Formats: sequence, structure tokens, C-alpha cells
Amino acid sequence: MPTFLLANGARCPVIVLELHPVARKIADLIEPHLQRQGYELISVEFKQGSRGAMLRLLVDKPGGGISLNDLERLSPVLSDLLDVYDPIESRYLLEVASPGINRPLMKLEHFEAFLGQRIKIRTHQARNGTKSFLGTLVGVTPTGIELEEAVTGNREAFAFAEIGSAHYEHDFDGGKHNRTARQGARGQLS
Repeated sequence: MPTFLLANGARCPVIVLELHPVARKIADLIEPHLQRQGYELISVEFKQGSRGAMLRLLVDKPGGGISLNDLERLSPVLSDLLDVYDPIESRYLLEVASPGINRPLMKLEHFEAFLGQRIKIRTHQARNGTKSFLGTLVGVTPTGIELEEAVTGNREAFAFAEIGSAHYEHDFDGGKHNRTARQGARGQLS
């Protein structure tokens, strides 16, 4: 699993998708603290609005998932840590949450863990008239992914630099909708 080594000897997974500069700074700051406490930072979202900013930290507990009690305990700890380092110049609202079932994929290890699963990506630039792609993750390299599209069945390669966001997409209907859509796209309606 590709990682980078911090000055204190701790290993941190490599974030392969581009983050807002403030989100990157916060991820670098808090990830080692979370790891020492047995948690994993899944994603950092930072949005600046006209009335202030919003900082969302998605945290999980490897091997069993995060509980509401964990989140309640972590929230003031992370808030205090952010107050000490003060990485955000304006006022902001802090939200500490579970990544949920359709969790974001930000790190190389996330993509590797969801190989063979259905994911949805959104690219920075349109490709074939769309920025949104849904399909099975069939390949992962240190520089990008290969996706088998749900509708057409075509395989498309995407460099991580092209991807704006990626999420695991839970298949609530057991793939029935995708099979029907693919058959319809090929002119074989059932």
C-alpha cells in the first residue's frame, strides 16, 4: 500500500485526489492525530460561503465502523486542535461525521479497497459530453483508475488528476437497474 513517511515515523496513506488548499492543510494537520487514536480520516471538505466557511471531516474507525459516541468524543478534540493551529482565517462551522454508505474515495488505499465494486466519479472536464461516470472499478494504479461503465459496458481509464470526486455507490437494487440500462443502450430491451 503506497504511503508517505512523516517526520515522526508515522505512515499516512497517500491522498490521490486534489483537495482545496485549506482542506489539504487540515488533512496534513489532523490525520496523524486521528491515526494515533485509532481512527482514519476519510475526507476533508472545505467550502467558503458568503456568511462563513464550512469544514466537514469524515472519519471512520477501521475494522468496525465509527459510532455516534466516537464522533461525539472526537468533535471537541478536533475543534480544540483546529483552534490551536488555526488553519482557517475566517469563521467556520465544523462538522465531524461518518463517511456513510456511499463513502468518498480520496486515498489510493480507498480505491484499492473498492476494486470490483460500483463507484461514481465526477471529472473536472467533460468527456464525451459528461462529467459523471458510474460503473465497476476494474483497475487501480498509482496514477489512476479504470472503470467499466454501467450503461455501455465500455472500459474507460481516468488519471487521478482528471477526477474531481469519487464515491463508492452502493447497489441497492442488486445491479438489476444497470443490467436493464445496459441492455437498453444496446437495443436489447427485455
